[in-house]
Amino acid sequence: MDHGTGLLVDGTWAKGTGTLPVADKYTGDVIAELHVPGPDQIDTAIATAARAVGQLPYGERAVILRRAARLLDEWRDQVLDQYVAETGFTPADVVTELDRTLLIFELCAQEALRLTGEMVPVQAAAGHEGSLCFTLRVPVGVVAAVTPFNAPLSTVAHKIAPALAAGNAVVLKPAEQTPLSSIAVVRALLEAGLPEGLVHLLPGPGETVGDHLVRHPDVRYITFTGSTEVGRHIRAVSGLARTHLELGSNSPTLLWRDADLDHALPLIARAGYRKAGQVCTSVQRLFVHETIADEVTARLTALVGAIAYGDPRAAGTQVGPLIDTRAARRARALVEDAVGHGSRLLTGGAREGAMIVPALLTGLPDNARLASEEAFAPLVAVIPVGSLDEAARRANATRYGLQAGVFCQDLDVALAFTRLLDTGGVIINDTSSCHPDPMPYGGIKDSGQGVEGPGYAVPDMTDSRTVLIRHRPPVLQESNQPLPTHPVFMDVDKKS
Repeated sequence: MDHGTGLLVDGTWAKGTGTLPVADKYTGDVIAELHVPGPDQIDTAIATAARAVGQLPYGERAVILRRAARLLDEWRDQVLDQYVAETGFTPADVVTELDRTLLIFELCAQEALRLTGEMVPVQAAAGHEGSLCFTLRVPVGVVAAVTPFNAPLSTVAHKIAPALAAGNAVVLKPAEQTPLSSIAVVRALLEAGLPEGLVHLLPGPGETVGDHLVRHPDVRYITFTGSTEVGRHIRAVSGLARTHLELGSNSPTLLWRDADLDHALPLIARAGYRKAGQVCTSVQRLFVHETIADEVTARLTALVGAIAYGDPRAAGTQVGPLIDTRAARRARALVEDAVGHGSRLLTGGAREGAMIVPALLTGLPDNARLASEEAFAPLVAVIPVGSLDEAARRANATRYGLQAGVFCQDLDVALAFTRLLDTGGVIINDTSSCHPDPMPYGGIKDSGQGVEGPGYAVPDMTDSRTVLIRHRPPVLQESNQPLPTHPVFMDVDKKS
C-alpha cells in the first residue's frame, strides 16, 4: 500500500480506523489525510517490534543509518516543501534542521560501532582474585518515541536514530500537526535496508494513540518531548518503563555589563523569534544589566521591528505563523497580561489569525504570566537587573530549568553564573537556544529528566548485562594433572 496512508504497522502502510487531516499552517488548506491506528493495530506494532529487537549487527546499524541520511539529503527539495507546509516555518529553518538530522544520523552510526561495556575490577573481592568481570550493553527493547510539532525532523532523529543504533525497535508517534516529516524519515530508513519490524509509525492524537502506546507493558523505554503536563502523565501511567522527558521551559538569557552587544544582539534577535518562538530554548526573558539596558532596548527594538513575518514561502520571511490560531490567541493573551501588569510593549504583539507579530516588551514584573509560563511564541521581554545575585534569582524564579545563556567577557562572572543558574545547561557567549547536537541536552525541575545527544542517548537506550567468569586452573589432558598455579592465585598460607 502507498506510504501516503502514513500508518506503518508490521511493514505495511495500512489503513486505520479513522483519518487525520494535516493542514498547511499558513493557508489552512488540507494537504494530506493520514490514517489513525486503532488499539489492535497499536498492539500489533508493539508485538512485532518486540520480536524484532536485537536482530541487526552493530555494523549494519551504522550502514543503514548512513544510507538513510544520504536518502534524506537526496530528497531535500521534497522534504523542504512538505516541512514548510506542515509547520509554517521558513525554508531556512528547514535547511538548518535537515542538516542537523543528517549529522544526528551520522553521530548515531558512529555510536553503534563503539557501543560496548566496561571491565569491572572484582579481583579485590575475596575468592575472586582470578575472576574476570565485564559488562555488555544489550538493547533495552521496544522504544516508544513521542515527538513534538516544532522539530519534526531533528527531534525525531534524536529519538529513533539512537534507539536503532542501540539495537532496539522503535514505535514512533509523531505530533498530529506535523507527521509528514516523520514519514520521510521512516521511508528513508526502510529504503536504506532497515528490517520492517524495527520501525513502526502511528500518527494520531496523543490522547488516544499516544496514551495507549505509553501505557503498554511491553514498551520498555519512552522518549518524549512536549509539555510538562503530558510528561507528568507519562510518568504516572508508564509503569516500570524507563523514561526520557524533555519538557517545558521559560529560558533566560543574561547580558552582563561587559557583553559584546554587536555579537549578542543579532543572536538574540534570531534565537527569540526563529520558528515563531516555538522552540523550548527560545529566548523569552532577557535579563540585562541596568548600565546597558537603555542601549540594549533601543537596538533590539530596531532589530525586532525589522523582522519580516508572514507567508513562510515568501522571499525574506523570517517568521511564519504559529502552529494554529489557538496558540496565537494564547500568545496574545500573554502580551495583554504583561501590559496589564505594567510591562511596556515596544514593538509587535498584534495577532493576525495564527500569526503573532514578533514582539518585544520591557519592564516585565515577576507576577506577569510571561515571567513564569512558557510562551512558545515570538515574545521576548527585556528585564533590567542591578546585580549578579538579582539576575540569577529572577532567572531561577520559574518551575523550569532547561538552558540559560550568558553573554559576559569576565570569566569569573561567567563561571559564577554557571553555578548560580538552576538549569540543565548554561551557554556562555551565546543564547539559551544554542544546541550543538553532540552535546548532552536536557533539563531539571519541570523541564524534564535525562539528556539527548547521541553519545548519551545510545547507551541510555541499552541495559547493562554483567558477566562474571570465575578462574579455575586448567587440567592437562596428558597427565590429568592441573597446571601449576601462578602465585597470584595461590593461597597465602600455602605459599608460606
